[in-house]
Amino acid sequence: MIKLGEFKATKRQKRIVNDIMNSGYITEGKYVKLVEQEIKQFLKCKDAIAVTNGTVALQLVAERIRNKYGSKLTVCVPALTFPATINAFKHLGFKVVLCDIRPDTLCIDIDTLSRKQKKKIDIMVPVHLMGYTADMDNIMEQSKKYNWIVIEDFAEAFGSIYKGKKVGTIGHFGCSSFYMSHIIQGGELGVVTTNNKVDAAIMRKIKNHGRSGDPLVFNHIYVGSNYKTTEFCAGICYAQMKYADKVIKKRQDNAKYMRNNIKNPHMIPFPVNKNNSLLGYTFQCLSKFYRNYICEELNDNGIETRYMFPCLANQKSYKDEYNTDDYPIANHVERTHFYLGCHQHMTKSDLKKIVSVLNGTKK
Repeated sequence: MIKLGEFKATKRQKRIVNDIMNSGYITEGKYVKLVEQEIKQFLKCKDAIAVTNGTVALQLVAERIRNKYGSKLTVCVPALTFPATINAFKHLGFKVVLCDIRPDTLCIDIDTLSRKQKKKIDIMVPVHLMGYTADMDNIMEQSKKYNWIVIEDFAEAFGSIYKGKKVGTIGHFGCSSFYMSHIIQGGELGVVTTNNKVDAAIMRKIKNHGRSGDPLVFNHIYVGSNYKTTEFCAGICYAQMKYADKVIKKRQDNAKYMRNNIKNPHMIPFPVNKNNSLLGYTFQCLSKFYRNYICEELNDNGIETRYMFPCLANQKSYKDEYNTDDYPIANHVERTHFYLGCHQHMTKSDLKKIVSVLNGTKK
């Protein structure tokens, strides 16, 4: 099976895991500090806080905002995203509204919101989906006008660049994930990025049960939780961060190969450029019927695929809250788009097989 994502441990990762086992200290320690420093340097942000996973990263930022402003705030998320983006805020009592997306980037299109809607929003959460970047200039400009807190969800775009800046460093906060099938892998590991040292210091306390001060004293000054990670996940990620640029480049090259060699008139491969750090490679089909058909063909030939995420308004958990007709682009993408793996462990033989199946299937 040619998988969407694959993890192959390196000798260095195995040595680090053995080092952790031999140290006798497996919770947060040396490697958590090392991976935070590595991420901070790679992204060029002032602080990076390692947490349990990407969902928890969003929850930690939401906790900080609730601590500062209360939970009677309105959050705006794109109608097409993985449910973690909305769930993190729902669990903490925030009101969440949806916004449609752009068909060319799959990212939030805030220009579909009316002026009245924008005035009611307190927190804007652009999601950089599948390695493509949201229009951050427009978002940050309007955040000043409407006083939005901007939280970038870059779980699927770690390393993507928007106008010279890595995503996750442009808004007030960034949240990413190093899940097994993501661009840089750590297993269950996430990160919060920020350029605000005060927010960073408080979030470090919140993630450790709100604890502060002398480690010998149980002094809890915030209502917090346990969002810590392990040395194992941090160490595995730290080793891979050392060649993050090579991983991103290989994913780009694999996607470019598919784009340049697929000649199927029933589908449109998405563009790829040097600024895209791709979670997977996205295709648009000309109909839902063909999308379903081609994905079945690919899976039958040992090539793992995924339909694009459903519009959140169509998910059973939120169906009664939102009107699906308000998000026509998200609905269209749900029906017609899918993605394949483009990860660094794919071989030239894997790529040729994918191209062969896609070019030979013309129904």
